[in-house]
Amino acid sequence: MADVSVRFAMTNDSEVVLNLSLPQALRLMEAIARKVGETLAERSGPPGVGGVVPAPQIANGMPSLGPYSPA
Repeated sequence: MADVSVRFAMTNDSEVVLNLSLPQALRLMEAIARKVGETLAERSGPPGVGGVVPAPQIANGMPSLGPYSPA
């Protein structure tokens, strides 16, 4: 049984549901936060331009759990 269910709305009448263990859900959240951070950093321009300095990857408050390996 899954610890966490994650739902992503795809269209008005469909969704994707992921039933994940807690470590898997944390890795998913970490990966999403990392990708959002990278995208925002790319859109903001070079570091230091306009006072924007990209935050380090650990700034999302989540420790890196390393690569997933099924049990």
